[in-house]
Amino acid sequence: MMAHSDIVKIGITGSAGSGKSLALKAFASLGLVTLDCDQIARQVVAPGQKGYDSVVKLFGPQVVTPDKTLDRARMRRMMMDRPDLRRQLEALLHPLIFESLFRQMAAADYGPEKACAAEVPLLFETGAEEKFDVVVVVAAPEDALVRRIAERDKVGPAEAKKILSLQMDQEKKIAQADYVIQNQGRSGEVFESAADLYAEIKKEFLTTKS
Repeated sequence: MMAHSDIVKIGITGSAGSGKSLALKAFASLGLVTLDCDQIARQVVAPGQKGYDSVVKLFGPQVVTPDKTLDRARMRRMMMDRPDLRRQLEALLHPLIFESLFRQMAAADYGPEKACAAEVPLLFETGAEEKFDVVVVVAAPEDALVRRIAERDKVGPAEAKKILSLQMDQEKKIAQADYVIQNQGRSGEVFESAADLYAEIKKEFLTTKS
């Protein structure tokens, strides 16, 4: 946990299919500014942006769709067979993503409470935990993770398990978290957990000490 700053930075992470986006919505419902690194990752590789030409050079012209955007599903399939491609892509994009994330965070329009929650899928893998005041891990049972990945990526359970196996183990993420939100598939419980957690964060970071 880093030192207090003008903006309370909350990093939300977890395995694929854990429900990070749901937790982000829960924080948004509490009035926080929210940012999503997956969206930012798309922004930095949009045609004309910094990362676009570099990604095309790395993967080849076959990942360019007729409308000139990137075929992310094809890129995922290529990376499953070529771990070196994944590492090169991450080394290329992560600096651009974090630069944009913190620029947008600083420029956001805040209310009375200057707190921002950001969904950062590879927070621990990139060593970015020290950039945030609070790290929240969203966790879910492994069978739920596999099912959600399969539904999201339109793949079978075996391929979904392979995708999950490429990521940092969920238990390791939990061990490094400041807080954990358990997602058992009931969205109301996730929203309640986020509200309870934010109450704790406000006590620590946003309450004036006399």
